[in-house]
Amino acid sequence: MSMQTSDLVIPDVALWALRHRLTRQQAIFVEAYRQDFDPVKALRIAGFAGRDKKALAMKLLNQRNIQAALKARNEELHCRAEEMREEVLGWAAQMLKADLSDIFDPHDRPRPVAEWPVVWRKGLVRSVKFQSKPGKDTKVVLEIKIRDRLRLLELLMRHLGMLGPRIKRNEDKKLLAAAQAAQKNADRMALRKP
Repeated sequence: MSMQTSDLVIPDVALWALRHRLTRQQAIFVEAYRQDFDPVKALRIAGFAGRDKKALAMKLLNQRNIQAALKARNEELHCRAEEMREEVLGWAAQMLKADLSDIFDPHDRPRPVAEWPVVWRKGLVRSVKFQSKPGKDTKVVLEIKIRDRLRLLELLMRHLGMLGPRIKRNEDKKLLAAAQAAQKNADRMALRKP
């Protein structure tokens, strides 16, 4: 994945950059460095020129204003993550408590997808297939594949440190991948909406 300078510039970059007296290039360097902590790559993305890129990158990293900007941006990110924590835990709880009967009417026929609870439309349903079997009695077969909620619970418990030794980094990646897959599925379902 190659990043472009425009990918790193966010609308409020001028405000925080001005607070720390950074040039535009320095602000781009800070944002690029925060992406994967590679100072030479951040230097290249920011457009700095020089022969000894590693020395120049280290010189930039040692500047007080850049260190202060990195610290402030990381604190902002940490605050946003704390704010989202409760929302994520609430969403996970909804997914774990969702009842399959919510997507069927009292006669055990599937409700229209638009009437399903949000938690089913945006995360729990992996796929839906409708098939009609021709014959004397035309039958419509509905196949719904749902996500493995026990696996979701296990990932969440590992992330929160409730299961054995914490292998946090790998479990965070798995949880993030599961969340991204759920979001893609939800986006696809929204596009198929009748």
